[in-house]
Order: sequence, then structure tokens, then C-alpha cells
Amino acid sequence: MKRFLLSVSLVSAASLILFTGCGKKISSTVAEPTTEAPVTETETKPLIIDPQGNILSEKPTERQRDIEESTDFEYEIIDGKAVITKYTGKDKDITVPDQLEGVPVTEIGYYAFEAHYDITSVTLPETVTLIGECAFMDCSSMTSINIPEALTGIDRGAFVACTSLTELNIPASVNYIQEEAFTACESLTALHINNPDLEYSAWGLEDLPDLVVYAPAGSAVQQWASDKGLNVVS
Repeated sequence: MKRFLLSVSLVSAASLILFTGCGKKISSTVAEPTTEAPVTETETKPLIIDPQGNILSEKPTERQRDIEESTDFEYEIIDGKAVITKYTGKDKDITVPDQLEGVPVTEIGYYAFEAHYDITSVTLPETVTLIGECAFMDCSSMTSINIPEALTGIDRGAFVACTSLTELNIPASVNYIQEEAFTACESLTALHINNPDLEYSAWGLEDLPDLVVYAPAGSAVQQWASDKGLNVVS
């Protein structure tokens, strides 16, 4: 009888050891960490579109602007020259100063006068050499503006929708005018071009049937206007 009980005890002990060993093995297998990366949804990057409607692969670098403010203008000084960045006054007839902080005003910056619907006239100083992109866009009551003799360039859309503007004289110093500069200037009836080498580049004149273009004989603009059947005087 004792021998039988001893055998049963030995068998039970062996079973207990075997069961315990298997338990440790299973526990070890379950706790083993996985090396597979979690599945995540693909992120969709938002489109980046510049003011010209171009789709960009990354956001363009933006220059830090150091804006100052006078009575009627915001501006910044760059390389010893003043750039008008915004008109903040309430006058209808505006005279832009030729100096700010003792340095010459050489540029009307992009969108500087945009959507000032009450402006009727602008006088620019002869120090200005550049009119920036959309600088006077939607100045719909502006009937006159002088173009300085020192001006070298008029950027894209500079006078878009200046619907009351009737005449512009572009001096010989201007060597480029970018596209859409005069789009929707529906009251423009006289455009004087004085640089015979100035190339036409989709300025927006095609939709101005009452416009007369004054350009030097044999000039690129005179040839373009003639080819398009526009009114042109040499």
C-alpha cells in the first residue's frame, strides 16, 4: 500500500513539474514583443498654390519683413531704399513722398494700394523705379496716375480693374511690363508706349476695344497691335 501511494506521489510530482515547465514556455512565447511596425493610414499633404496659380512641391521661403509706419504709409528700408508696402491714409488724392527716413522711395510694393476704392488720383515721385505686383489692383475710382521717368518695370497685375483709369504714358525707361498689368481697365482709351524694344506679354489689352495704342513705328508693340487689329498710332 505504501509502495502504491509512493508511486502515485511520484507520478503526481512529475506531472506537476511537466505542467509547470510548459506553462513557463507558453508564457514566454506570449510575452515576446513583435518587431512589425504598426499599420498607419497614408497622410495626404495639402496642395500649395502660389499667387500665380502654380502648384508647388513645398512652401516657398518667405522673406522676413521689417515694416515701419509713417502717417499714411507702411514701408520698409532695404539696402538704403524705401519700399511702400501699404497705404493706410484716407485721402482721395495721394502724393507719395520721395523720401522716408532720409532715403529715396524707389518701389511701390506688391498690393500696396489694393482695393482702395475711393482713391481718385496718385502722384508718384520721380525716384520710383518699380511698381510691384497688383500694387493698384481694384483702385476703381482712380482716374489718373503718373508713371515716373525713372521707372524700369511694371509687375504682374499692377493696374488690374482700375476701371476709371483713362490714359497712361509709359516712358522709354520701362524695359518690361508683366502679364495682366492692364486687365479690366475698361475705361482706358490711350496707352503711350515710348520704348521701341518693349515686348508685349499678355498685358490684357485684347478686351479693350476703345483703346488706342501709341507706339514708335516698327516697335514690337506697334507690330503686335497691328497684327491684332487694334487701334494703333505710330
